[in-house]
Amino acid sequence: MRILLPLTLALAVLGYVTAAPADDPEVPEKYITVDEAKALADNTRVAFVDVRPPEQYEDLHIHGALNLPLADLALHLAKVPKDVPIVLY
Repeated sequence: MRILLPLTLALAVLGYVTAAPADDPEVPEKYITVDEAKALADNTRVAFVDVRPPEQYEDLHIHGALNLPLADLALHLAKVPKDVPIVLY
């Protein structure tokens, strides 16, 4: 009986745990030049995300760009728009 309760709890927990996906989801990525980024911004709505530290962002950044340092990017993905192309720099 002493083993039955832990075993039952373990099976109940395992029933709710699912395996992680095998791969990261497919995300189209492309390296572009500054001129291509400007042309993209001139012709469509685009979100620029500056992944440098805040001090560098404050020195110089694209007007309207979000500052999400690369080290913290995963913690702040909810701030990144999902309905427009994203340009990380």
